[in-house]
Amino acid sequence: MVTQAWDNPAIKDMADAAIAQAGKHANVELLAQDSANMQDMISKVQTMISRKVDALGIEPWDKQQIMPMLQQAKQANIPVFILQSEVPGTQGNGLVVSSLIGNETEGGKVAGRWLGEQLGGSGRVLVLEGAPADTPGIERANGFEQGLAETAPDAKVVARQPADWARDKALRVTTDLLTANSDIDAIFADNDEMAFGALSALRARKLEGKVTLIGYNGTCIGLQATYQGTFAADGVLFLDLIGAEFIDASLATIKGEKVPAKIEPPITLLTTAHLKEIEQGATSVTVNGKPFEVDDLLRARVTKAISGTC
Repeated sequence: MVTQAWDNPAIKDMADAAIAQAGKHANVELLAQDSANMQDMISKVQTMISRKVDALGIEPWDKQQIMPMLQQAKQANIPVFILQSEVPGTQGNGLVVSSLIGNETEGGKVAGRWLGEQLGGSGRVLVLEGAPADTPGIERANGFEQGLAETAPDAKVVARQPADWARDKALRVTTDLLTANSDIDAIFADNDEMAFGALSALRARKLEGKVTLIGYNGTCIGLQATYQGTFAADGVLFLDLIGAEFIDASLATIKGEKVPAKIEPPITLLTTAHLKEIEQGATSVTVNGKPFEVDDLLRARVTKAISGTC
């Protein structure tokens, strides 16, 4: 298993879940590594292939540059699972067994619809996107804009710029965008780390609490910030389910069993009010008019965030 960098808490959650799930099987050894960039990933994937692993999970930095690695894995008869992304043209030809990814466009729409309602139909919004070639970030931001247009047709995304999933770069990018664009009503960030970078930029300009800030991923610190009201809301991505499902799907494939071409965990949005409801024992919360079940996994995640033990 080779993922993007573990300094992103959401990616580390996915890896930790895979490690925990593999630990439930006495005969399973999981080799899990993160990578600093695409070239580092290619090197580590090549090493995995040369070691003749029985299955390989990859969370690609770039869906085009990973193609030669998929070809090499196919030639070595190693089943490949794409984690938290999709690579076009790889299904049905032996390159990829399954893609494990939530509906990122719909996840972005949920956040956009909610914000549109909060803005009352109009407003000026900044969007911090992930890496330029990273499919999930592009789909989240696209979905967000679509959802925002549904409930706030007069709202305007005045700027949308990549910040490479990183807190420090998001601080720099947001600072520049705030300089170029006055009277901003809200900021949507493709992940929690970038939302924290945006928060620092808002604090520097004494705009904290005056600009609605939405994170994404549902990391422990992101949910904690939402509970405290620092973030207005946080998109919740169940990357831990992707990590666990990767192990289960790999074992099934090794046994000769068929697995779905796409495994799709749920995505939702939780606000400060939602987290207070869960704290009080709610078994479901209403998100944009629709109920979302609070299962044991989500409750445990929220409880940890509220307790401050991230």
